[in-house]
Amino acid sequence: MTTDTVRHWDKGRAEAYDRRVREAIPGYDALHVLSCQIVAEATGGRGRALVVGAGTGVECVALAESCPDLTIVGVDPSKEMMAHAEAKVAAHGLTRRVRLYPAKVGDLPKFEPFDAATLLLVMHFLQDGEGDAVGAKQTLLDEISSHLKPGAPLVLADLFGNWDDPWQQQLRNWWRHLQLAAGIPQVEVDKGFRHIDRDIHPLREERLAELLAATGFGPPEPYFRALCFGGWVARKL
Repeated sequence: MTTDTVRHWDKGRAEAYDRRVREAIPGYDALHVLSCQIVAEATGGRGRALVVGAGTGVECVALAESCPDLTIVGVDPSKEMMAHAEAKVAAHGLTRRVRLYPAKVGDLPKFEPFDAATLLLVMHFLQDGEGDAVGAKQTLLDEISSHLKPGAPLVLADLFGNWDDPWQQQLRNWWRHLQLAAGIPQVEVDKGFRHIDRDIHPLREERLAELLAATGFGPPEPYFRALCFGGWVARKL
């Protein structure tokens, strides 16, 4: 069953998200710094970037501050998360360069194509298709592709791997210890892993490459690894 992202990120979760995500996800800040640098280098710090799953606005603010001449459009289906993002963008004095839409990518009007896009920690919430069926992951990638210029980079990061693999189980175990060491209560860590096993849909890297190829992107090139999390860059063909 696919997680309902609007319901999942209700007001309480949105308020706690910025703190908890740093405790729970290894290398969270480094991932964002690296992602911003990739976009900055690819665009020369100018043009327009699309942030998919903008959440509470952390990524939009980081990109805008890294690239003073870059205009950012952030989308997220959760109105509560977007309300937090609007406040954060305003607090940093970035409202002229960051536009936020409480919507899905497929609902965006056809702007001038973007020079880059980011998709950080989003796709693992979506189901893949079975057999010849097109799943939500492929649909999202196809929608992003339709908004990008040829050659534009898609910077994406996700929980990935095969949970049945013994090494992946070891990584999960280390991830559990990392969260406990960060001070997250055992009951919350256990609850988080139950949520992952029930609602999260990680991909193998080979399948990610297939989905990107099917939606008009070149092969994914890895730029980030931290336990069960990975980051890749793929170019729009």
